[in-house]
Amino acid sequence: MTAQVKGVERRVRLLGIGLVLLAAGLLFAGRWQAAIAVGVGILLGWVLLEPVRITWAVFVIAFVIPVTIDFGYPTNPSYTLVLVLFVLAGWGRVLRAERDGWQPKLMAAALLLPMCAVLAGIVHWHGAKPVVVGVAPLLCFGVLGWHLVEEARRDPPTIRRIAETFTWFSVVVAVFAKYQTLSRTWPIFDQLAYDWTYTSAFDNTRAVGLSGHPIIYGTFAMAMALVALTLRGRYWYVPFTANLVGLVLSGTRSAWVGTILALAAWLLLRWRQVSWRGAATGVAVAAVSYAVVAFAPSALTPAPAPAPGAAAPVASASPVPSTEAPAPSTEAPAPSTEAPAPSSKAPAPSTEAAAPGPSAPVPGSTAAPAPGAVDAVDVAGSRISDPASAGARFTRINVVWDGITRDWSTVVFGNGPEANVRYLEHVGIGDGQAEVFDNTYLTFWYNYGLVGLAGLLSLLAMLFWRLRSLPARVLLVAIAAQIFFFDVWLWLGAVAVILLAIALGAADHPSSSARPLPPDARLPLPRTSGNASAEGGVAPAVH
Repeated sequence: MTAQVKGVERRVRLLGIGLVLLAAGLLFAGRWQAAIAVGVGILLGWVLLEPVRITWAVFVIAFVIPVTIDFGYPTNPSYTLVLVLFVLAGWGRVLRAERDGWQPKLMAAALLLPMCAVLAGIVHWHGAKPVVVGVAPLLCFGVLGWHLVEEARRDPPTIRRIAETFTWFSVVVAVFAKYQTLSRTWPIFDQLAYDWTYTSAFDNTRAVGLSGHPIIYGTFAMAMALVALTLRGRYWYVPFTANLVGLVLSGTRSAWVGTILALAAWLLLRWRQVSWRGAATGVAVAAVSYAVVAFAPSALTPAPAPAPGAAAPVASASPVPSTEAPAPSTEAPAPSTEAPAPSSKAPAPSTEAAAPGPSAPVPGSTAAPAPGAVDAVDVAGSRISDPASAGARFTRINVVWDGITRDWSTVVFGNGPEANVRYLEHVGIGDGQAEVFDNTYLTFWYNYGLVGLAGLLSLLAMLFWRLRSLPARVLLVAIAAQIFFFDVWLWLGAVAVILLAIALGAADHPSSSARPLPPDARLPLPRTSGNASAEGGVAPAVH
């Protein structure tokens, strides 16, 4: 199959030229959405030609494209991108299958969590749709993990190159995050987000980077800081410092907990290599990070709002945020607890995101946040001292536990896929916070039972035990701790941290070299005409 696909390069090239001309024509005709769709199709087609490109594309899509923005997707953004990633990873395995075969153990690991979800759906049957919607992300991430393990074994330097590239990319994101906290706006996200809770009108004191949500940006900053620290590339302390700044600006307490535990694991695993020079470097990095967080130039800080009845301020050269935020696009789904069909839910803002105050706009309002300087240090301190969110989490734990312990079948097999969505839509929690359970482990138990939770925990434990790489273990500790405080599955930027840990661990595994099948076990390739090899006229295997 691979030989036949690669044997039509000329026709593919002509098709690509035709599609480029089509996109240009649509753009010239003013059909920019159709032109973008064709352009994305061309780019994805180019990516699908090489497994290495697929590996790069997986992390670019997960870390760069926010799921809080709807570009006119046919369904919920998270499920649309999940489907794209599934197609990429599945085709990547097809391209490699003729040489590497199908690895039964990796396939079993990829199917473990989806099969637990299917079992829960059969025991507590609510129709085929909840099963499909609940299983889809788990199946996608399982196949992605399988693809990344195989690619990391084949080409470890590429995985490390991807990780280091994103650590430097995160420096740019940290600069953008600093601007967000200074201007108290989220450029692009305020204009394109499909729900007001994903704009700065909801909480303009915290940065969201490129994720559209402060918790997911905190996850990204945490991961990039740990990757920079453990891989130790050239000038590693620059991305490490930048992402510490991003961690503070995001105000994400769960990421702070994950970072602290990960640093403790890092110190435990590297205790013999700790030196006074390293301690001094740590103090210097902390001092620089604090200075950057506290730095607030007046040129970028919006002026305070005038008192009622006061004259409007004279316009100045410094940028002042608009008094009105653009309304969400008419093509985006209306704000609702129910995502557009066929999916059943959108990623909801966690209770860790501060609830809007009395002056915050209600859904549908176009009022922008009041201008004024924000002290990022005070904001970070308030995130520690504010007990409201912590109380909300205890409320959610009680709700989830009551649903889990309803009877023996819900303890063992859960309430079925998407049971948490059904509960939150029809009953709800009613404490004024976000309608989410905010705990990946308990939500998994609630939906898929003790069988599913045991599968998830055993999978994480197996990854930590088998992947002896320091970066992989540190990342796994961090993300395993953080997802105790929010539901992870539909946030691709957060799941990508787990995938990156798996890829880095596989790249450093003692058995990381690719294991091609013996010649007599490979799939037969078509004979060439006139160019048969002397060994029997069979074309060489495609690498």
